Amino acid sequence: MATILLGSCPYDPSTRYGYVYLKHLGRILSKQHKVVVLRHANLPELQYVLSTYNPVFVVLNGHGGARAISGCNGNIILGMKGYDPDLDVVIYRENLYWMKDRIVYLFTCNCGKELAPALIDYGAKAVAAYKDMFLFMTDDNVPPLKDQTAKSFFTAALQLPIHLAMGEPFWLGCEATRRAFLYYTEYYERLGKENIAKYMWHNYLNFVCYGDMEVSIWA
Repeated sequence: MATILLGSCPYDPSTRYGYVYLKHLGRILSKQHKVVVLRHANLPELQYVLSTYNPVFVVLNGHGGARAISGCNGNIILGMKGYDPDLDVVIYRENLYWMKDRIVYLFTCNCGKELAPALIDYGAKAVAAYKDMFLFMTDDNVPPLKDQTAKSFFTAALQLPIHLAMGEPFWLGCEATRRAFLYYTEYYERLGKENIAKYMWHNYLNFVCYGDMEVSIWA
């Protein structure tokens, strides 16, 4: 049994979707592993959970930039020094070492540009992220988990943690995520829903993986 941290903060429409789907993921993964769901992701709470439970796998959702990811109310929870043009914020203190010896999924926009590879330099075993915006579409007339359009995007994106939880290596989880984005791209193209297909293809192109491709949550 491994310990997995799912961190989010539902303070606007996009992060509310992220939280709902991470919470749903947590229910699935908790059948095999110890899962900590951090609903109000802020700097002190993230530090407390990391030091108390020492998760081997960390998934963070929020608003991302090239150099940082934000939690509740836009507060930076993980970042490297410097100006982040995507978040329009200057980071004065960095905490990348918090992810040392962990597998990390930055399930948000833009963090694949600089933050994800920098985490490898600071000792993270493997990191997945997106080089540009993570795009998804919703149907505001139904709840998130019953929203079939949104569900397609999150089903694809969450293949990585699902496969890692099954004990498979990092590269296979990354490949499963890419294949899922491609599957839904082709599926929505056949239905003539070009906008959804375009967003799926965008996510496929911008999903990146760094570090030890053979690592798993057991090693």
